[in-house]
Amino acid sequence: MAEKKFTVAQGIQIPVVSGVENGYEMERNEEGLWQFTVVLSAEKITALLKDYCEMLPSPGYFTLELPVPDSDAFDIWYVDGCTRPVLKAIVERYGDLLCADGFVRFGFASHDTPEQIYVTDLKTIQIYGRKAEKICALLKKHDIPARDHVVKLWDILSDDNPCELIPAEVDEESVFDLPQLLEEAGIYLAGRREE
Repeated sequence: MAEKKFTVAQGIQIPVVSGVENGYEMERNEEGLWQFTVVLSAEKITALLKDYCEMLPSPGYFTLELPVPDSDAFDIWYVDGCTRPVLKAIVERYGDLLCADGFVRFGFASHDTPEQIYVTDLKTIQIYGRKAEKICALLKKHDIPARDHVVKLWDILSDDNPCELIPAEVDEESVFDLPQLLEEAGIYLAGRREE
């Protein structure tokens, strides 16, 4: 059976995505952690995040990086001290919105261990952990193959194949509504990072 065509997030407008396919590569970083770079079709990202939050050592936290209008800066928000069910609830309620938006960066991590998953620009996923086997099993469960080199959307951008990022709405909510929507969960603004 042929693999389904690779789908970019709603908020990423790019004319040609040929050469980009689901997959991951792994290496050890300077701290000795396993670092996985994952490229995944947009409709599959939320399910991966849910399963990752199920295995993340708690307490954990949610990171939300929102672009500051008319600048290259990002406001960094956190929800700290989360149990696994709280992290999973954030993914279940807001995962589709987070994965659809073209600008937002976000992640889920453990307070007490180096384990984390982070969704970067153009929806490239970075996973960090001490045990490669656990992460490999998760990726296998989601039918994400290991590759010698994964082609990221960044790799195919050019003057002839430009990318435009746009905000997305899901159920009339945008990522800029999240600080208010997550107020009861204890979200707070930790600072601003200039790019």
